[in-house]
Amino acid sequence: MKDEFKVSLPSLMHTQKLAKKLSGEVKKKIFISLRGDLGTGKTTFARYFINSLSHKKIKVLSPTFSLVQFYELSSRNVWHFDLYRLRNPNEIFALDFDLALNDIVIMEWPEKIQKILPCDRIEFFFKENECYKRFVNVKFFGKKKLKFLNDEV
Repeated sequence: MKDEFKVSLPSLMHTQKLAKKLSGEVKKKIFISLRGDLGTGKTTFARYFINSLSHKKIKVLSPTFSLVQFYELSSRNVWHFDLYRLRNPNEIFALDFDLALNDIVIMEWPEKIQKILPCDRIEFFFKENECYKRFVNVKFFGKKKLKFLNDEV
């Protein structure tokens, strides 16, 4: 299985489909990093992913100001971090980061704590080219390998 993929995201429907495919393979514990410039789709992807996991429409708030949102779903817990406003990497521990690693973590702006990211993780790097076409590079780190990208998204 390849460790890196590039997926075109020509519409929100494609972003939603990718999030749903990922959610279909996620079990109890996984770390997902969302990287990219402002406005490239990180929070939108996180919303679709969390809603797919919940199997119903829930209000997924952006954790930009609170830095973390916690979702207790029927069969698993999801921690949605947005570290854009984090000033010091050590502040992550005041947000129950250690506890979150036992559940599903989806993190925007993970580069703020690069040195303490888990070895086993999936990174999504959202990009927009000069023609405003969006895509995402997906890279697996460590032992974490999922087959959701083997099929066309």
